[in-house]
Amino acid sequence: MTTVEPFTIRLAQPDDEPVIAGLVVEGFLDKFRSVFGGRMDQSMRIMEKWISLEHASGGVTSLVVEAGAPTEIVASVGVRTADSREDVLARGLWTTLRRNLGFLRASWAAALLSHPRYSGTSSEAYVERLVVAPQYQSHGLGRSLLHAAEALARDAGKDTVGLHVSGVNIPALKLYEDEGYTEDSRQRSLMTGYFLNIRDWLYLKKTL
Repeated sequence: MTTVEPFTIRLAQPDDEPVIAGLVVEGFLDKFRSVFGGRMDQSMRIMEKWISLEHASGGVTSLVVEAGAPTEIVASVGVRTADSREDVLARGLWTTLRRNLGFLRASWAAALLSHPRYSGTSSEAYVERLVVAPQYQSHGLGRSLLHAAEALARDAGKDTVGLHVSGVNIPALKLYEDEGYTEDSRQRSLMTGYFLNIRDWLYLKKTL
């Protein structure tokens, strides 16, 4: 556990998954609206299930930031440091999408959510879904969580850490570049470019 006054960073617990899901949906609201359309009420349920799957089978550990008294979770990040069972993740996500959205909408959502694509390596950690509640932004929480994620990666014996960021997310790009991340590769998608206004996905990498 790390304290950054007046905030505390700690490992997430299973009971935190609904709150993390809410932060992710809020943090990527424009993307989720395009994916789920008029079924935004299901997006929270689907994201909560996805986070649970990542924790159980995806090799992902989540960190959260607590603030206030009584405490509330105001930011979170996921860090993949262990082997991932991609077949279990894919099957679990598809089942959840289909159950909540129906076959046609689930197919649509799965196609959009498949970007950006990532293949893990044993020597590299992967940082994902770094989100901070809007009212707590500009407090340095994103940077603090990134540092904590890198510490988890080092403790797991990783040599490098990588992450994806959209080409239009300028504040996030600036944060990562300031922290020593450099572009390693780039994916382009006409589909997400048209429907999400995100054509380029940059893969950034940093040596630990």
